[in-house]
Amino acid sequence: MTHDRSCRWRRQQGLTLVEMLVAMTLGLVVLVGLSSVYVAVKQSFRFQETSGRMVEDGNFALDSIARDLRMAGFAGCMGITSVTVGSTTTYYPTTSLSSAAPNPGGIDGPNPLSVLEPSNAEVTPQPLMPKGFLRGFDSIPSAMFSTGTAPAAGSSSALFFASGSANVVSLSSAMAASTDALTITEDTYKWRNTTTNSGVYDFVVSDCTTSNLFRGKVSLSGSVASVAHDNALGNQTGSFTGSPLYGAGSMVMPLEWRFFYITTRSGADTPSLYMVSYDGNNRQSAQEIVSNVEALRIHYGENTANNPDGSATMQPDVWRTTAAAVTDWSRVVAVRVGLIMVSGEDNADNDISLTVPTLLGQTYTLPTGASANRVRKEFSTTVVLRNRVAAR
Repeated sequence: MTHDRSCRWRRQQGLTLVEMLVAMTLGLVVLVGLSSVYVAVKQSFRFQETSGRMVEDGNFALDSIARDLRMAGFAGCMGITSVTVGSTTTYYPTTSLSSAAPNPGGIDGPNPLSVLEPSNAEVTPQPLMPKGFLRGFDSIPSAMFSTGTAPAAGSSSALFFASGSANVVSLSSAMAASTDALTITEDTYKWRNTTTNSGVYDFVVSDCTTSNLFRGKVSLSGSVASVAHDNALGNQTGSFTGSPLYGAGSMVMPLEWRFFYITTRSGADTPSLYMVSYDGNNRQSAQEIVSNVEALRIHYGENTANNPDGSATMQPDVWRTTAAAVTDWSRVVAVRVGLIMVSGEDNADNDISLTVPTLLGQTYTLPTGASANRVRKEFSTTVVLRNRVAAR
């Protein structure tokens, strides 16, 4: 009995020191392995999340520009080459406006091109003329902004374009006399409720014969809405140039423009895509469209060839890689837009070799002070200026 108890006692002893050391070593090996897997999975998830966010933001930024750019030059079925502007002397607002921080703004007037080219009759004060409805810049033109409000120019491109608005109403009855107000079906967009700039808008009226740009004000008498265009509103006369009598079904729309550029918001680590716009009545404050947009580059498809009869072919036979290289803005028929999206944080994945992409097929140089450790992706699209093509 004593021998049996001794055997059982020996069998119930704990682990030896050597056995404990071996077990701890094996446990540490497994733990290190699991930790490595966890870190790798976490880094992969972080990288995928960053990439997914960049894709979503990049597509949204491109769509924001392309959607509005497709309207560039719209002025009714006759196109921008048939817009008459002789009856209009000024546009609202006539003074520089500034924006409060953190929004960079202060862009001048409803036709900022007139500030840059005061002697060019094609753009002063005619933002829907062939040379004025679209204009690109290789950096932000500070002259378009009031004193002290221009954002840093940087090396990114900027893009300005004008058009008639997609907010269109139709005339419900024809004009009987050239001085008659335009009777519209209804004030769908509540223009008559606008108080800014006394409720006066820059309007385009168009049928398939002619178009006019004028200053007008919407009023309501009973259930009938009408658009006045007398000289008290700033027009030279109470009649449209050429004294056309616009018929029922003719279109009335505000004049609009958009200006896209890249700048860095106060306190931000990376730049953003900004837009300043004009809705026909008021210059809107700068809007931050998408953050983490490091660069905007634009190429311009210019038509340089003519048909045998001397008319333009309206196909981009030369792509200009800078705005300075464009020889005739009235012959730009397509625009290629490229963006560099950048991650919002440094070192999105330390184990991945980060490379700087090209932008629209050209070498891309990081902005001064930009971190080389951020993930970057290129996004691009090509927009045919359909209203330019349709105008021919």
